[in-house]
Amino acid sequence: MDTARKQQTREGFISLGVYTLLIALTIVNIFQRKLTTLEPAYIINITADLFAMILGTVLYICIQFDLEKTGPKIKYFRYLLNISFLGVFTDACAWLVDGIPEMRVVNIIDNTFYYACSPLQVYFLWLYMSAFVKLEKKAYKIMGRIIHAGMGVALFMRLMNLIFGQYFTVGADGIYARGNLYGLSNIYTFSTLIAIVTVIIIERRQLKSYQIAAFFIYAFGPLVVGIFTAFVYGLSVIPGFVMLILLLVYCVLNISQGRAKAVADHDLQMASKIQESVLPRIFPYLPERCEFDVFASMTPAKEVGGDFYDFFMIDDDHLAMVMADVSGKGIPASLFMMISRTMIKNYALVGKYSTSEILHEVNNRLCEGNQLEMFVTVWIGIVSLSTGKGIASNAGHEHPALCRNGGEFELVKYRHSMAVAAMEDIQFEEHEFQLNPGDAFFIYTDGVAEANDSQGNQFGSERLIQALNKAPDANAKGILIRVQESIDEFVKDADQFDDITMLAFRYFGPNAEAVSKSSND
Repeated sequence: MDTARKQQTREGFISLGVYTLLIALTIVNIFQRKLTTLEPAYIINITADLFAMILGTVLYICIQFDLEKTGPKIKYFRYLLNISFLGVFTDACAWLVDGIPEMRVVNIIDNTFYYACSPLQVYFLWLYMSAFVKLEKKAYKIMGRIIHAGMGVALFMRLMNLIFGQYFTVGADGIYARGNLYGLSNIYTFSTLIAIVTVIIIERRQLKSYQIAAFFIYAFGPLVVGIFTAFVYGLSVIPGFVMLILLLVYCVLNISQGRAKAVADHDLQMASKIQESVLPRIFPYLPERCEFDVFASMTPAKEVGGDFYDFFMIDDDHLAMVMADVSGKGIPASLFMMISRTMIKNYALVGKYSTSEILHEVNNRLCEGNQLEMFVTVWIGIVSLSTGKGIASNAGHEHPALCRNGGEFELVKYRHSMAVAAMEDIQFEEHEFQLNPGDAFFIYTDGVAEANDSQGNQFGSERLIQALNKAPDANAKGILIRVQESIDEFVKDADQFDDITMLAFRYFGPNAEAVSKSSND
């Protein structure tokens, strides 16, 4: 379970516990006050509030169960529900303590919180709608800053009410009364709701008809009821009405959104399985060959990633190895990855191209119709198993690490060529190398060095070399295991933002025995 998921679960249990506690306090206060001492209107309002709190609790449980389907955009909806629940609770308490002189201070504090809930509700509604509709235009960002500042002013004015009593007062007899400027307390709420409705109308093409209806109901419902109750004291239906509307909005927007996301998740899972199936995953590779040992792994940051590795025999003597990283993430990167891998392998298997020529041909083919302007960094090497001689080309990829027999891993740094598919007709450089029996090298994608811990620190090349040198004589699988363990120890519960792909190769030479491949795991 990642850090975000743990945080969501922790917040869920805390909020649910608070909900339950507030419901219990309301019930206890009802019995202490005794229904027979309350006026009928008070009983109706308190009963409606208690029902709304129970409804809000059930809704919050549903949100927690559905959180994985609805995604991070529901965060603001949760905040909106929390504030609405607080509004219902404070409304119930206001009716229970009204008319009790000894509870005058409690009545004032309770109503102050109640009045603060209204601007906070519309503020989180704005944030929720902004995330749902993806408002990215400059005008909307300015509007968002204005709404944010207005919320601060609205809360400040409610604090000033404790001094001036412009919105409400509680007399010495403990009875609540609206102030002369009560109507002004709703200016921020109504103006923000109008702004939300305006944005919905402007951006209606981004929304489906039922989504527009859900937002309109939430915006206009409290607006109409608020105007009505502004002239009728003794009837408090807005908090319960808002909770009912929240239930409607959740059902209409988030459940339908969750269904669509569930379908998308299924497609991503299928794409992930397809991606896994095209990469070599059966180890040991060619166990009958004793000249070498190779092992590779890929851990995508999402269900599908843009990294890929490959290794294959070009002929009986030459082994090709590839490590690549496509720009971007998700399905588009995965599709580009599969096309790139297929092209590289096909040109390599022809057997008449060097590594630089392979990348040159692949680059020109990928540049054709590359409207998304994606590119791929590639390291490709071809090794002669009989002699240990090899050639390699590096197209904007990470520096490989080399370990000579009996020595330690070091980064092999040299000038790289431009990434593949970045520009047509690029000439890629080629480097010759010589492997002796016992030598090993390690190639990887930037997700290894750029793995972050919870403070944003990167794993880095220095820690990578230290991890490799914990057991430099390990076999290929053992090398990857130790690097992955070091990464996991470093990042702990921090989220993974990039694919982590690695390949290790150890050369034993033509006279090596098969037992060499299983040593020092």
